Amino acid sequence: MSRNFLIEAYQMLRRRSQYNGLHDSEDALNDAFCQLWGGSYDPASVLEGEKLLSTAAHRRQISLWRRETSHPKMPLDKINIVQSPPDTDVHETFVQVKTLIESQLTPLQKEILTRHDINDETYKEIAQDLRMQEAAVRMQLSRARNIIRETYKKSRK
Repeated sequence: MSRNFLIEAYQMLRRRSQYNGLHDSEDALNDAFCQLWGGSYDPASVLEGEKLLSTAAHRRQISLWRRETSHPKMPLDKINIVQSPPDTDVHETFVQVKTLIESQLTPLQKEILTRHDINDETYKEIAQDLRMQEAAVRMQLSRARNIIRETYKKSRK
């Protein structure tokens, strides 16, 4: 019977104007509903289901906002591509950096760099899979980038 309370609360919140037409809000509500549906939450009334859904949706929106503000994505047409110096071949630079990654980084740093920068995985996802703290993943990625940057600078002198 409690699932009915959750469904009623979901339908009620969807009908409200605060979610209509706002895709981010509606997505957050849908995510919250799926999370609560699959969990062990057992609302005793429609009001309790509404409170649970509202709180979960609000937290989801905050999480999405934090992700967007901490890692803003710039549209491709706004990116100012810096041309390589005439004596440097782009392919050659790519090969040099790839060689540095293979030769200078630890296996852990290589994996984190690849997963974050190439596969576009979040710090949280990487940390969970590697059974590390999120801060440790950030630190390893920062160290890896510094190693590549400094070694590349030295090799260009």
